[in-house]
Amino acid sequence: MKSRIYKIEDIGDIEVCKHHSSKRITIKVRQGALPRVVIPELMAYNSGYRFAVEKKRWISETLKKVEQIKFSTVFDESTLFKSRFHTVIIKRQDVNKVKAQKKNDVVSILIPEKYDINKDVIQTSIKKIIIEVLRFEAKGYLPERVKNLAEQYGFKYNKVYIKNLKSKWGSCSYQNNINLNLHLMKMPEYLSDFIILHELCHTIFKNHGKQFHELLNKLTGNEKLLNKELKKYNTTL
Repeated sequence: MKSRIYKIEDIGDIEVCKHHSSKRITIKVRQGALPRVVIPELMAYNSGYRFAVEKKRWISETLKKVEQIKFSTVFDESTLFKSRFHTVIIKRQDVNKVKAQKKNDVVSILIPEKYDINKDVIQTSIKKIIIEVLRFEAKGYLPERVKNLAEQYGFKYNKVYIKNLKSKWGSCSYQNNINLNLHLMKMPEYLSDFIILHELCHTIFKNHGKQFHELLNKLTGNEKLLNKELKKYNTTL
């Protein structure tokens, strides 16, 4: 689909896409992607943008609902969480509070024996530790990986920021600053490279038009297949 990126105050970037089979304007909000306004092929992009501005309140409320979705993951002693460089295990132990110990590439989360591990407060503590493991890995790995891929393919960018994003894998600003989600460390390298190359392509093309997709497909070999594989992963725990 041909598309353009617009910015709406209090929401951020949205994507306006033309689709040959669309008969009316629709808005799609889903996890891991920009809000998307789909318009008929012969309609002007600005019409989609104006429609999104009119529906700004609905988009904002829907984004909040999407971000608040709780996944069914419950962490307990049977959990074996693997990131790119670490394995996280959970143990019951005679300790006073939830704490973490690291030995080589294994992080042990210690849970007091008297606590109910299913309680929200314990689950939240476990997830916070796992997030910090991912953040540690991401800060040590992703900026250098961006640098290597940019040099390999001749891209120029400004800065790299690592964030715990709730609804997308990455973004590229108009100043060519690249934001990457620390949850990239949950996926294999070839998929995180795909995300990085996607954002590097935005340093040249600020939309998702034909030229953008041609460049990304040239660099990655099969953009459609990689996007399909990406759907196996999510931006939360």
